[in-house]
Amino acid sequence: MTSSATRQSATPLGRQFWVVWVAGAVSFVGSGITFGALPLLAASFTRDPRIISLSEAVAGAGWLLLGLVSGVMVDRWRRTSTMWIVDSLRAVVAGALATLILLDLANIPILLVAGFALGLLAPFFDNASSVIIPELVAGESLERANSYQQISLLVLANLIGPPVGAALFVLDHGLPILIDAITFAVAAILIFSIRHASPPRERATDRHLGRELKEGLTFLWRHKLLRSLCLLLVVVNAVAAGIVAILVLYVLEVLRLPEAGFGWLVAIYAIGGVLGALLAPRFSKRLPIFASLLASMVISSLAIVTFGVVSAIVVVAIATTILGLAGTWWNVVTITLRQRLVPPALLGRVTSVYRMVAFCAAPLGAVSAGLLAHQTNLKTPYVVMGLLQLTATLAFAPTIRRELKAQQNS
Repeated sequence: MTSSATRQSATPLGRQFWVVWVAGAVSFVGSGITFGALPLLAASFTRDPRIISLSEAVAGAGWLLLGLVSGVMVDRWRRTSTMWIVDSLRAVVAGALATLILLDLANIPILLVAGFALGLLAPFFDNASSVIIPELVAGESLERANSYQQISLLVLANLIGPPVGAALFVLDHGLPILIDAITFAVAAILIFSIRHASPPRERATDRHLGRELKEGLTFLWRHKLLRSLCLLLVVVNAVAAGIVAILVLYVLEVLRLPEAGFGWLVAIYAIGGVLGALLAPRFSKRLPIFASLLASMVISSLAIVTFGVVSAIVVVAIATTILGLAGTWWNVVTITLRQRLVPPALLGRVTSVYRMVAFCAAPLGAVSAGLLAHQTNLKTPYVVMGLLQLTATLAFAPTIRRELKAQQNS
């Protein structure tokens, strides 16, 4: 007789999920290409580090300005409609920028305006593409669906896209932006083909942005399990930003690798992340949720500490792989848990709060790691931040375990 676990693993995810997945993957690779080319494009106009850093900052300003608002709107609108409309607009913006570059009419102000516009649109697509998953797949398949989402993000946006973008920039400055515009257009067409896959949102007569946002924040704060995970996420993302902020110096001065070594470690991390995404559904079937959450955090914390204790290249490479595996394992488990616990009508708003937490915690971690490295050395921040994450995990563990047990008994 076929076991329940075997039947679940064989459950097809369905055409609509795969259309959304392919559309997201196409957008990811385009965004990764632009990520690799944009700094080079800015440097082709000016060598002023203030302006170049500003071009990076405006691209991320969307989450700071509209992150929470996007959650409200995603809960108001049909999620497939949000995705294809946003990607259509991004295709227009990127296409216009590419045209100006190819015609040699672009300059820094145009680059900043285009980057800012793309940054403002990004939160709407990112939120919708995450919260739409429970509407497309059966509940027992959520881990698998989320793991595939993580794989496409890691491989296409982080591993393949940036070096391809840099290589295309060498061929022609406008080529990577043009390809990004095409990927947005393709993604929009794909989502448009299943535009009725997600249900329309209920139209409330008393809509008010502040009240709707408060509903999402109130639900998250009163849900002890989600609140604990969100507060732990503050530490996790601060630590992640901190270890990345000084990684290039760690590679050059501690590991004594050439500049390309930074890219090698990023690639190794992505490979570990893919392994984590592939294994996460299997772990979820064999381990309780609490065991997965605790194990992924403890393992990643110890991997971070390893950077500060051992500087042998082989050991660091293994630790990097484990860090990628454990980090993606954590992502799949927490995203799936959130999708199961939050009512569909509130999922966009709660997800936007999570993403805002990640966005706001990152600068704090990056600055702290830089200051600590300046005061001590490049290895100390890894020990401190790894232990900080481990301490936070153990501090929140009793509450998370208790609330998970309460959820299972309810």
